[in-house]
Amino acid sequence: MLKLSMKPTGWFQIGWSAQIAPGGVVPMRYFGADMVAFRDQAGDLAVMDAHCKHLGAHLGYGGKVKHGCVVCPYHGWMWDKDGRNAQIPYQDKPTGARLRTRHVIERHGLIFMWHDPAGGPPREGWELPDLFADFDLPGSEADYYPCYPQAVVDKPSEPIHPQLIQENAADSMHFRFTHGAPEDPELLWFETPGTRWRSRMGFKSAKTKQVAMTLHTLNMGPGLSFAAFEGRNPYRLILTATPVDDALSDLRVSYFLPREPASPDVMPQAKREFANHTIELFEEDARIWRHQVFVQRPVFAKQDIAGYMALRKWSEQFYEAPEGTTPTRAVVEL
Repeated sequence: MLKLSMKPTGWFQIGWSAQIAPGGVVPMRYFGADMVAFRDQAGDLAVMDAHCKHLGAHLGYGGKVKHGCVVCPYHGWMWDKDGRNAQIPYQDKPTGARLRTRHVIERHGLIFMWHDPAGGPPREGWELPDLFADFDLPGSEADYYPCYPQAVVDKPSEPIHPQLIQENAADSMHFRFTHGAPEDPELLWFETPGTRWRSRMGFKSAKTKQVAMTLHTLNMGPGLSFAAFEGRNPYRLILTATPVDDALSDLRVSYFLPREPASPDVMPQAKREFANHTIELFEEDARIWRHQVFVQRPVFAKQDIAGYMALRKWSEQFYEAPEGTTPTRAVVEL
């Protein structure tokens, strides 16, 4: 059984890059810890503990960026991108104090942060996936419109455990009942190499009963799902769930829609309307997740067994922290 907690190990999205401009300072809270993110004038991003070691002021509320550091709004102490106390304006030398920093990667216009409940650095074999390079499909990132701000879903502070989102990867049968798919998709293939889940799901034509569209999925941990659709509308998306604390998660979806040759730089109205519709697509799932209980030993249908059992076994490696309080109640069985 999974030792569910809200402190899983892996990479998690903490925002979109465009939300933090050069010189910007943003407060945030994840995994029960107060943090501050700031970007210097050169564009480099840093994320670290939020509270100044002097008298505990939150650097994210009123802090400014100066000389590559975030400046405390209370007494002007400066903290550099490595978390070191770089300057005290009324003292000759800084202290040896240091704030804990976080490992971050910006990719596809998203900001990802590494989380290890023991405080360790990113590990070999736990590399952040790439939405384009890691799929054996035609097209590069340059062939798609940027996701932010026109094609994203942003749902902060949801009482949902990330594991529920992760389990969509093995759940082909919900598409007809939750999303109105004309036919039941089929989980065509899956494998679990190390920290990555890979699968293909076939969506059938109502007329021919043959697979007309294929969903390629690459997941890493409970917080990240990378998906690419192969077929008439070959868009891609990143679905993420990041624990805020033991009670809430921030949920986000980023859609990457193919550029139109007639309008390569400006997203056409039809695609903007599709992007707007994705909010309702998300809600179709979220209405279930908000009120769902997590059943450790479900009564499976035949179609469920192979995919669900493999996904839950694969998921065990991400729950290294002790089992703890979560927004989604877990039961052994119903």
